Amino acid sequence: MYTTRHGASEEVMACLRQERSRVENPSQTIVNVVAENPAYLHCSVPSDAEHEIAWTRVSDGAILTAGNRTFTRDPRWQVSKKSANIWVLNLRRAEHQDSGCYLCEINDKHNTVYAVYLKVLDPPLPSPASLQKKSTRLMANMSGDEVVLNCTVTSTDKTDDDIDVVWTRDGTTINFNNTEKYILKVKRDAGVVIETMRIRKATMEDDGNYACEHSQQKASQIVHIN
Repeated sequence: MYTTRHGASEEVMACLRQERSRVENPSQTIVNVVAENPAYLHCSVPSDAEHEIAWTRVSDGAILTAGNRTFTRDPRWQVSKKSANIWVLNLRRAEHQDSGCYLCEINDKHNTVYAVYLKVLDPPLPSPASLQKKSTRLMANMSGDEVVLNCTVTSTDKTDDDIDVVWTRDGTTINFNNTEKYILKVKRDAGVVIETMRIRKATMEDDGNYACEHSQQKASQIVHIN
């Protein structure tokens, strides 16, 4: 979820005042995300030249990334190039302590700096109906040149066999008819369903936010192929 500068707090405005740019930041400057979800901070650079960018966390002055390189030991942080002129700082699983100001510094002749404020929100309280039902968990790892994602859906009703899982990548449903790229296997046992998806011959083109979802219970993982 994203917002603009309108109605921003003084803390947010203090962050945004650190911008140094001849033009207004074309990307979102305030990013709101619910805790435990991924966050994406965008930085746009001039499209007429090759510029390297660095992301800095203002709270401690830590350089998180520079170009394609990541300098933090926190594996939740990654950087990717979405297009020729858009760099994205990816936070795989946002926590409350990640809230704060982040600077995108561009090595152009103007030493442009764009500021983005990240606010991590509390998740909404679960409804009474959702407390009894199901939980969903997604794990990802590499096996050779394959990415293996295991989605586990657990129901409190051990006789519940009506568990259908939807897989998506960046919000788009995955086509499992493409058997040259995807293999899906399903195991069911006493209210637990484990779906294993394999991405064959994985490359950087397979990077993305993968998710498995059932009955509004969703789990996601950002996959980044080096």
